[in-house]
Amino acid sequence: MNIVRAVAAVEGVEPHELDFSLHEHVSTDAVRSLAAMDRGEWELAFEVPDHSVTVDGTGAIRVDGELVHRSEGIRSDEPR
Repeated sequence: MNIVRAVAAVEGVEPHELDFSLHEHVSTDAVRSLAAMDRGEWELAFEVPDHSVTVDGTGAIRVDGELVHRSEGIRSDEPR
């Protein structure tokens, strides 16, 4: 998922080097469901170790309040 890549970028590591799995901290199914909504007016905030993450309907992914990635949607091709 783009979320995993965004957190890894902030950490300065590859996604597979993170010490946690995203699904331990947020329902990845819920994130995908939100991303699939026709209305883009949503925001989801959650914590992962050492970071606050916010994703929203515009495709923005913020880690610790800083925009790290903007996409057309949350991709589901890389489960973590």
